[in-house]
Amino acid sequence: MMPSMEDILGAPIERERRVPGTRPGESETVRYVTFHEPRTPSATFREVTRAVTSPLPKRGGAVLEGCLVTLPDGQRLCALSFHGDIEGWQRQIEEGARMLGLVGARLEADVLHLSDGRSVPLDACTIALD
Repeated sequence: MMPSMEDILGAPIERERRVPGTRPGESETVRYVTFHEPRTPSATFREVTRAVTSPLPKRGGAVLEGCLVTLPDGQRLCALSFHGDIEGWQRQIEEGARMLGLVGARLEADVLHLSDGRSVPLDACTIALD
């Protein structure tokens, strides 16, 4: 009999998708950025990660997560995660969003802390995972 993937990996495989940044220790590697239609999350991702022309991260990369968060006021944010030079990516994304006039956010203890000073509990938002 072949071993299961869980046996091979030595840990259970999560089957349920979760909001990026909600797992323990994950909040430092995820940022949220507003986007406004007709701009798509993928276009916003490209613009934000390339806005600072002399890249700040020295290694690693960033990806667009399949997660959209709609705040109670209707403002929408997409999730970006990154690895490698965590501090460099945080600054790259936060500065890129600021340069483009977008609101950035970080998730901490199920509360979105937005760069415009607001804090919104995640359970007050609508979440779409794809």
